[in-house]
Amino acid sequence: MTPPRRERGRLATSAVAALILLAACAATPSSLPPPTAPTASQDPGAAVTIDVLLANPAARDGRPVRLTGSFIGDGATARLCEVMLESYPPQCGGGAIRVAGEIPAATLARLTTTTEAGLAKEWWGFVVVTGTFHAHGVEGGPSLDLGELILREG
Repeated sequence: MTPPRRERGRLATSAVAALILLAACAATPSSLPPPTAPTASQDPGAAVTIDVLLANPAARDGRPVRLTGSFIGDGATARLCEVMLESYPPQCGGGAIRVAGEIPAATLARLTTTTEAGLAKEWWGFVVVTGTFHAHGVEGGPSLDLGELILREG
């Protein structure tokens, strides 16, 4: 006895669905598309110096960057400098970028700081910083929205 027409249609649909499922399960990892890599707008790339970034700030405006430099902060403002002058406390020399965002207390504790009475509290050290760069950020100058700040040993 042949099944009614409606039942044959359901059987055919079920068979097609089973074949699709079987084909999907049989796919090997090499036949699947590779995972997508981060786009240039998400990947900050290799660390560069302040002067390299400031040579063409429009090229990285609004994009993640990774920078190496000298961090100098006083509790109210923080900057990443190309060169740290040997004054005490040190000052920025060369190009500088304002750092916007909270510096983690654990990182501040590892930086060099003023300890003398009568001197304003400041912190400094060589760091690698990741964040979003703005060619015309804080107060119209170049700035970095802080993502991560890591003390660079040596």
